Amino acid sequence: MKEIFSILQNRYKASKSSMLVVIVDERGSAPRGAGAVMVVGENGLLCGTIGGGNLEYQSTEIAQQLLTEGKSKLEHFILSPNQVADLGMICGGNVDVMFLYIPTGEETMGATLDDACAAMQSHRAAWMILPLDCSGLGIYTAENGVYGVDMPGVASEQIARIRQGVLELNGAKCYVHQLFGAGIVYLFGGGHLTKELVPVIAHIGFRCIVADDREEFSNPVRFPEAENTKMVDFAGLEGVFDIEPEDYICIMTRGHLGDYDCERFALTTSACYIGAVGSRRKTETINAKLLAVGFTQDDLARVSTPIGLDIMSETPAEIAISIAAQLILHRAKRRKEGL
Repeated sequence: MKEIFSILQNRYKASKSSMLVVIVDERGSAPRGAGAVMVVGENGLLCGTIGGGNLEYQSTEIAQQLLTEGKSKLEHFILSPNQVADLGMICGGNVDVMFLYIPTGEETMGATLDDACAAMQSHRAAWMILPLDCSGLGIYTAENGVYGVDMPGVASEQIARIRQGVLELNGAKCYVHQLFGAGIVYLFGGGHLTKELVPVIAHIGFRCIVADDREEFSNPVRFPEAENTKMVDFAGLEGVFDIEPEDYICIMTRGHLGDYDCERFALTTSACYIGAVGSRRKTETINAKLLAVGFTQDDLARVSTPIGLDIMSETPAEIAISIAAQLILHRAKRRKEGL
């Protein structure tokens, strides 16, 4: 979403109108679900995807036509084959796609885009609001409330409680989508594996904080994609980080002692995910120490070790992909459960 809104903002400043194309509802086996988004300009697709294939091709054509007309539209697509007005796609399902015209020269629109980009740049939770009557683009942040669309008196709890979906706000049905979440991935250890992992998970929307007990492995030059870096004493993490229930912890320090200290700290937190690098022997050694200081088998079961999905990875780059996949899976399950 950062790239989507950056492009919209840059085009607005360059006096170029754009079309924001968003799937706001899906039923059945659609190629992409609600929240899939792309930006279309006068020469075609600029960024993003709503699933490829004929749906994306037809949507790009429609968006370009609406761009020339300066209009917005909500379009229903039938993806199941052999139905009237279908797109000839075998995946099945139906989707509602909003084509929202993003004009230039409107101060409110410019300020809305600025607000969204500023929130994501400063790592603040923000939500996109799209009234289903295609009347505009709104942004909600806890600091500024709803901006861009006229919705006085909307309770923040109505918006902040969901990741994405259709809500009725002030009598109007709106598609609401969280642009930037509050959850953070804390990576303890700034070695080769973390160096490979941070760019991957930052690219797919995870906020990253890297901590190490060595200055050269905990600085923003080494991790430009991280939200923050911090040099710490692994034995004294209590009070250094305020871990929330939506946060993730990845433990990959350079040795047994660092990993033990980080796991001991992690198990005292409410983090939704804890993963640790480790061989079977290393895990057994650390688990024995944790049990000896009062943790239970249920506590130890919270730790995914060895970290990552089993894809027979060997190199740091391959292991980073396996970890990213596990984080994606965990995030998707939480979203499905409404967490």
